Formats: sequence, structure tokens, C-alpha cells
Amino acid sequence: MFGTWLPKRCSKLWRERISLAHDYTLGIDGGGSKTAVAIIDDSERVIGRGLGGGTNTNFTNRRSAVAAFKRAIRQALAEAELQPADITYAGSTFSMAVGQAFKELGIEVELLHVGEPEVAFERAGIERMRGIALVAGTGSSCFGYGDEGKQFHSGGWGALLGDEGSAFDIGLRAIKRTLAAMDGRLPGTLLVDHLKSYFAARSLRDVINRCGMRINQSLVAGFAIHVSEAAAAGDKAALEILKSAGEELGKLAVFVAQHVFDKSDEFPVVLAGGVFNAGPVVIDPVRSIFASHFPMAGVVVASGEPGEAVARITRRKLLKSQS
Repeated sequence: MFGTWLPKRCSKLWRERISLAHDYTLGIDGGGSKTAVAIIDDSERVIGRGLGGGTNTNFTNRRSAVAAFKRAIRQALAEAELQPADITYAGSTFSMAVGQAFKELGIEVELLHVGEPEVAFERAGIERMRGIALVAGTGSSCFGYGDEGKQFHSGGWGALLGDEGSAFDIGLRAIKRTLAAMDGRLPGTLLVDHLKSYFAARSLRDVINRCGMRINQSLVAGFAIHVSEAAAAGDKAALEILKSAGEELGKLAVFVAQHVFDKSDEFPVVLAGGVFNAGPVVIDPVRSIFASHFPMAGVVVASGEPGEAVARITRRKLLKSQS
């Protein structure tokens, strides 16, 4: 009996002692298509990561969001070899359903909301909130931070009213273009095979049944990855769609910049979100538009992990508030 009890008891005491000696911060970046989670220790070293489905309740229902949060958080806790009670601080971007997930998991810490632009700057390694944050994932929006407290925001109005250049916008344009090719109105495109594979469809009717009657925004946005693959293979239609998305995003960002900067100002333009994973076909139009309007601006692609960025911002903010 003692041989079984002692190791478990000692293990528990050891974990509690470690937990008292260190702090652990949980960072959650929730999006329309996927959710990234990271846990960092008191040296800001990542010790656990997790991935889940979409959790932005603008694009998915609350029940699915809670389940995705729980899945990603559990993965991160398991990798870090921690229990929910070991978490000291926690922060999240889209946080509408995080509270319920925390309750069900037994995480009893106050949740700090972290803004998308903060995460974009942190991911780009820029400490000062001065510049443009252009975010393009399932949706799209842009934030500008100038001198003397100047701020301006545009975009982010949702799939029906805006989100130009977003993954949803790209996916929807590509689906429409592909359907036109399938019924013979426009020339053929590699997107036809991609669409059939993505929707497990054999005909126009199959595609319409999947997404035409009731639009699933995350499903449509997910097709943007296939558009990038077709573009990489040289497909003209896919290249045109992605280039157009880049131009729309560039115009949005320049519009925001005009409200907080002068033409001669030097500032960073941070590109964050899955759309920019498509590479130069989307990024170059943004660079070109800024070169003609703000020649001193520098375009930077955010490359850091989003969950890790949220965790770092959260820990620094909460430690500062305690000092």
C-alpha cells in the first residue's frame, strides 16, 4: 500500500512546490478557422502548445467554440505537464466563450482580453504600438496607431458587409469563379479539381447543397488554402483572386494610415493572419500600394506564434499591474 501511495503523494507535493516557485501563463488566440494556445513559464519560454478549431463566435456557434477551446487548452496542459490549477495568468483574443471553457476545465484565474493589433505587433517583434496592423484571417480589419495618441480603425464588418481580402472573401470569390467554369461560362481552372475535392462534390448541385443554401463562413474561408495551392501551381484564376485580395487589403491599410500618419512618416505596416501565408502574390500588392502613398513605411510580416504572443503580452501586463 505504501509503495503505491508514496510516489503519488510525493509527485503531488513536488508539483505543488514547483507551482509555488514559478508562474505559468496561458495565451489563447482564437480565430474563425483555428485557435492557437501556448503556455509560457516565468522566463517566457514556451512549455506547451495546443491547436483547436474556430472559436470566434462571429463565425461559429458557442457550443463548438467552447469545445475547440477545451481541446486546444488540454493539449497545451498535457504537453506542459501541468494541471488546470497550475495556471497563474491567462489571456485571450476572442474571449466570448473562453469563460465557459475555463469553468468546465477548472481554470480559476481572471481572463485578460488581448487585442488583435497588440498580438500582431508582438508577433512581429515590435514593442511600441506605433504603426499599422493589418489583420487578414477568416475576416479582415486594420488598426492604426500614430503619435500623440492618434488611433483609427476600419474594416472588420463581417462577411456580409465587408471583410474584403479575407480568407472568406478569397474563398467565396474562388467558389463563384469555379462554378462559372464548371457550367461553361468561364475558362477552366485548377480550382475545379480543388473544389470537388474540398467539398467531396461530383457536380454543381453537390457544391450548392454544401454551401449555397446556408453559408458556413469557416467552411468557405477554408477553401482559401486551396486557392493558394492552385496559385502556386500557376493557375491564372487563383492568381488573379489572390492579387485582388492583396490590393483590397493594401487600400484598406493605406486608408487607415492616412488618418494617423503623414506621407513622409516612417512606420511599420504589420501583416498578420493566415491570408498572408499565400506569400508574395498577396503581400506584394500591399507593398506596392504603400510605396506610392507612404514611401518611408516598411511592410513586415508577423512570423511569431500567435498563442505565444498572447501569453507574453498577458504576463507582462498582469505583472505590471501588480507592481
